[in-house]
Amino acid sequence: MQVDSTPFERRIRATALGIYTILAYIATMISLIILRNSLPAWFISRPAPLPEALSGLLLYCFFFLFTFSILFRSGLSYRRLFGTFPGLGKLVRYSLWVVPTIIVSIAALYLLFFPLSFLFPGLVEVWLIDLYPTVAWTSGDKYVLANLLNILMIVIVAPVFEEFYVRGILLTRWTVKWGVIPAVIVSSVAFSLPHIINLIGMFCVGCVLAVFYIRTQSLFVPISIHFVHNLIASIIALLGTRFSIPTSPRTITEFQESWIIGLIALVISVPCVILFWRRYVSKTDWQVPYLSESPNSEDNTNSSTYE
Repeated sequence: MQVDSTPFERRIRATALGIYTILAYIATMISLIILRNSLPAWFISRPAPLPEALSGLLLYCFFFLFTFSILFRSGLSYRRLFGTFPGLGKLVRYSLWVVPTIIVSIAALYLLFFPLSFLFPGLVEVWLIDLYPTVAWTSGDKYVLANLLNILMIVIVAPVFEEFYVRGILLTRWTVKWGVIPAVIVSSVAFSLPHIINLIGMFCVGCVLAVFYIRTQSLFVPISIHFVHNLIASIIALLGTRFSIPTSPRTITEFQESWIIGLIALVISVPCVILFWRRYVSKTDWQVPYLSESPNSEDNTNSSTYE
């Protein structure tokens, strides 16, 4: 059976999506500048929780608006892209892999930044500490509203939006262009770039989500894992803010003194990676859902036998 991959061969281009991403960033910055000059004083006060919270939502909105025409004209089948809904039981089972992925990402963060903190402490201070994103604010005008918007973006909008574009669109497009394995790697790199604080860790998370998308033939699985991952991170940040418990290092010295956390994460990560590789990577039939011959059929081997 010949698979219709026309939308990803002729109409949907990763280069165009990259350009629209840059344009979305520019539009977001311009919008914030306009808002700062036209809205009440509380919008531009320091600290300014609301503008920071709005920036993420505006970015997603602009990117969607810029890409809507491409997707609308492409003839894309969203049913094929999203695949079958695996059921709540399987979603819960796969979502349990959130814990190992968090541990692996922590180990990756220490593997990268711990040696660099001795060689280039200034770089690490800017990269790891100064750029660390704010999830919850405790002061500033309208900080409660800003927290609500930020949680909405992180927990709901980001998982659906990022999985749709990265795993659904980019992974499928690059599979048509280069093949599945290169597409998994490059799409995971693209996923990690916005998460600049932990590039290696988020690259690993991206690979896991891509494997689960391909194995289960369902975009609902990486969306649910991404949702749980961000929910846990948000809860930890909110609890840390509420009880004044630091959830990220505040100085280079503090980061270096927490080396035991990285060591424990690394030790736990090794068996997790081995288990994941043996259970999923080595046993996966590498067919991207949109390009598989019958992504929604009851007799599809992948969708009926995944665990």
